[in-house]
Amino acid sequence: MMSNNEHSEIISHVRSLVKDAKKIVFFTGAGISRESGIPTFRGEEGLWKKYDPTKLASFSGFISEPELVWEFFYSRQRLICQANYNEGHKAIAVLEANRPGVCSVLTQNIDRLHQRAGSKDVVELHGNIFGVICMECGFEERLDHLDFFTRFSESSIPKCSICDNIMKPSVVLFEESLPANEWQKAMYLSGNCDLMFIVGSSLNVSPANTLPYYALRNKATLIEVNPNETEMTYLMNYSFRGSAAEYLPILLT
Repeated sequence: MMSNNEHSEIISHVRSLVKDAKKIVFFTGAGISRESGIPTFRGEEGLWKKYDPTKLASFSGFISEPELVWEFFYSRQRLICQANYNEGHKAIAVLEANRPGVCSVLTQNIDRLHQRAGSKDVVELHGNIFGVICMECGFEERLDHLDFFTRFSESSIPKCSICDNIMKPSVVLFEESLPANEWQKAMYLSGNCDLMFIVGSSLNVSPANTLPYYALRNKATLIEVNPNETEMTYLMNYSFRGSAAEYLPILLT
């Protein structure tokens, strides 16, 4: 176990890395949103311990029972509407504002809390829970927590304003691929950064968990902020065992 002095020295060194970095990428997962009261999907208290993802979050499940899937997503949307960003989200947004063009966020989260905190350069790898896309014509509406329930009612499945067919949540379900444009941008940003923070991600969801390797190929410094070790902790230059809301304000300001 390191001493308080050693811990303080590491924090000071990371602050220097942040100050000198030319391109910083924040790769964030469900852990940062859990601190805002949004349950994670995996882990001991994750949603998939209570619900069957093959029925509620798969493409085939949506095709066979769209009403059931939408009932689940409506409940998630209501929960996210009531949540708010935390100090971890805010610290990232403040750094981005203070260092224009330097910071990017690659997130596995679909809740848009990064945007609500003020982040502008956000790549949503798994989509937006408040967006909808038509299953027939592909028309997509990009909504947020302020306007979703003024546009759609929980009493029925959203219908396309173009062709009147059913719409699915604009999120990546099991059996679906990541959106190509977002994935290409994520690979590019990861492969060209000199500093990557991996925040609140278990790093066990593919292909998003390959992004740190792109950063490593560019000889970037990897910094993990997570209460628990992950399968890739051994790759990290520095690991902080705590929450994003606790550590990011310290490390980034």
